[in-house]
Amino acid sequence: MQTQKTLFWLLAILSVLVILPFLGETIFYSKGEPREAIVAYTMLESGNWTLPLNYGADMAFKPPFLYWCIALFSSLSGGVSEYTSRLPSALSFLAMLWVVYAFFAKRKGVKVAFLTALLLLTSFEVHRAAVACRLDMLQVSLMVIAMIGLFRWDEKQCRGIPWLPILLMAAASLTKGPVGSLFPCLVMGVYQLLRGRRFWSAFFPLVAIGLASLVPLALWYWAAYHQGGEAFAALMQEENTNRFLSKMSYASHENPLWYNFLTIIWGWIPWTIVLLFSLFCLKWKRPHLPVQWGETLRRGWMRFRGQSPVQLFTWVVILVIFIFYCIPKSKRSVYLLPIYPFMALLIADYLLAMVRRSVKLFRLSTMLFASLCLLLTLTFLSVRLGWIPESVFGSGRHAAENIAFMHALQTTSFSIPQWLLIALPVIAALSAWSSLRKRAGAYTLLYGLVGCVLCLFVALDGVYQPTVLAVKSDKHLAARIREQVPTGVVYSYLSSFYCVNYYLHDAMRHFTAEHPTEGYVVLPERDNDRFLKEYAHTYQLEEIFLTTRRSCDLRDEIYLYKFIRK
Repeated sequence: MQTQKTLFWLLAILSVLVILPFLGETIFYSKGEPREAIVAYTMLESGNWTLPLNYGADMAFKPPFLYWCIALFSSLSGGVSEYTSRLPSALSFLAMLWVVYAFFAKRKGVKVAFLTALLLLTSFEVHRAAVACRLDMLQVSLMVIAMIGLFRWDEKQCRGIPWLPILLMAAASLTKGPVGSLFPCLVMGVYQLLRGRRFWSAFFPLVAIGLASLVPLALWYWAAYHQGGEAFAALMQEENTNRFLSKMSYASHENPLWYNFLTIIWGWIPWTIVLLFSLFCLKWKRPHLPVQWGETLRRGWMRFRGQSPVQLFTWVVILVIFIFYCIPKSKRSVYLLPIYPFMALLIADYLLAMVRRSVKLFRLSTMLFASLCLLLTLTFLSVRLGWIPESVFGSGRHAAENIAFMHALQTTSFSIPQWLLIALPVIAALSAWSSLRKRAGAYTLLYGLVGCVLCLFVALDGVYQPTVLAVKSDKHLAARIREQVPTGVVYSYLSSFYCVNYYLHDAMRHFTAEHPTEGYVVLPERDNDRFLKEYAHTYQLEEIFLTTRRSCDLRDEIYLYKFIRK
């Protein structure tokens, strides 16, 4: 028990240091994050916490729990910022990480639970979602903790009412829709049936739990409908029912079936590389086809059902959610985030088994990631010293942007703490190479490997990413627009400029919706001919500028026009 508590506090301190300090370092550089943050901004500005409008007329695509959280943190800190916008995702991830550790430590052992938590902390897909102002991590964390709560309720023979899971599912549904209640109930129902519970004995309690958790969402729907009317109802149907039935009015992340497998492989970087190496360290036997397929399948099914409760539950979560998201055409990597904590357990079990079988695997993996740490730092120093010519980027469409990234790394002044962060991967690499020279055991090398990955993440989050992505952000475009239009509204033609709108404090409006008499309008270069054809005879147009840098939202150069109706 003392070891469990010690490792918990070690995990808590380590995860806080990795996740929280750098949330605000990277300015918004894509349309997704500012699109969510601006809703919280309009909540605070308008006082409308039910269905605030941004961009003059736009409703949020999802329920408001994330926006409430952002608005709450922002009101305490003096305003909506990149840091407060990402804080709900970060805090919910940390809560999920600690709950997952405590849950598996009690049922699988401290070693497995600690490694499971570290794998989750160092997964590329999970880390990316944990430090982003998006809906996904908040909803996923609430669902995962709710599923764990329902499992504990089942361990107690389903006695009493599981109030905490109900509240967590209610919050998950208020974050991204009814799926926040559907998955925990569906997973627990399948698990209970596999464990031998009768169908109706499992069905009725879980339906009651699911419906109870949907009451807050239903109340919000009712209140929002009274504000938004049919437009709100159509938006909710599009985002929930039509998305799953592949009947959306626009193509939304439509991907083939294999996409889900690819995103899992990519999402578990860097650990997929270690797992790939492990295949060459196993002793493979020549496969023998079974003589009696039916009997073999029956035995396999019985072994699957006969696993320990926590192992069976782990597999049920993974299979149910993965299969569910193979059905709709709309597929995104973040949809599969709920299975990552449970996949982490299986990977931890596998790696600990490999620790006992092959030190060669961990020596090879440690060499690779220690080398990557050194390579990152050497590449940065080469850029800093001007040793890399611009010609290496060629003259293609992305060349100018890549050159700008390199110049940012070359010319930005770094503070002493930032130089220490830059040195972290080098320190991790030297420590790893020291362990290799001393012929440390596989267990030591495994945690040295974790240390290299964590130091890479910290250096990327604290220095490299903020420096490079500041070049990509439309914050510069917003500042340039404000030089020409110091106050007042700026219009956009056809496209929505979410990042610009955030940095203009929701001062943008839709040109085609309002048809103003005079003002300024921005539009991507690809729409310029259409704009001139439609409005050159109606308005007197003066071109103010055309950017040489592409917008991060629209991936195109941007025009700014001054217009006056003729």
